[in-house]
Amino acid sequence: MTIAEPEGRVPPPDPESFGRIADLVYRQVGIRLGPGKGYFVEGRLGRLYRELRCRDWADLCRQLEATEPGTCRDAFIDAVVTGETQFFRDELPFRALAEKILPEALEGADQPLRLRVWSAGCSTGQEPFSIAMALWDYVERGAVELDIWATDVSAASLRRVQDGVYDELELARGLSAERRRRFFEELPGRGARVQGPLRRAVRFQRLNLATDPVCGPGFHAVFCRNVAIYFDTEGKRRLHQTLESAVAPGGYLILGAAETQLLGRSSFRVEHFHRCLLFRKTGGARS
Repeated sequence: MTIAEPEGRVPPPDPESFGRIADLVYRQVGIRLGPGKGYFVEGRLGRLYRELRCRDWADLCRQLEATEPGTCRDAFIDAVVTGETQFFRDELPFRALAEKILPEALEGADQPLRLRVWSAGCSTGQEPFSIAMALWDYVERGAVELDIWATDVSAASLRRVQDGVYDELELARGLSAERRRRFFEELPGRGARVQGPLRRAVRFQRLNLATDPVCGPGFHAVFCRNVAIYFDTEGKRRLHQTLESAVAPGGYLILGAAETQLLGRSSFRVEHFHRCLLFRKTGGARS
């Protein structure tokens, strides 16, 4: 992909090009762009428009439609998706994992228990590392071996997280001073890096929740927070079906604080941990 310096303001997309881009967005990441979202296209894709030296929005459409998965398509997806995250976001789901879900899983189980957790839509990694930190006391006691699978559709986000380095602004969002001292190594002038044992507990992989199949059911807990809010009704149904297939009987699904319904999924019952809503999968020995 040829990179060009920005040259002037990007024009608003014409209606036909907007429709083509909206179709690409839906097919690639499951987000439905309705009428009146031209500002979204202009704001998110303006940089790519300039980098590809497009003559107009139709030219951008042609290049995106013709390209195979790779640099250009990856840049398109990275521009469209929202990567908002922070350490211990909303706090209660992590307490529920450490104080309710894991103790239940340990009842009658051989130790160390291999605890499988999936962080779906992990962005730049703060959620899966928060999961590991929340459970690390159990790891140090020898009760648990962590297997945390962290996935995201954004190649750029996953490239960023591989070395586990975060800047001061990222570290200040949700991470206590005690946890920073315990779980991070300081990098003078560069923020801090997640310590090696914690990094090795997390496996990062690129996965598109809108299009890719998920193999290997049997997770004790699946975190998929504030992802479905971007999907239309049919997209939510497909996503919830994928999540249902990944949770082990007796395991838990944790959605975002504002996500209170599972569309078309009858194999879950609602449980509460303080104000945190949990969906527990029925059936099997652990239900």
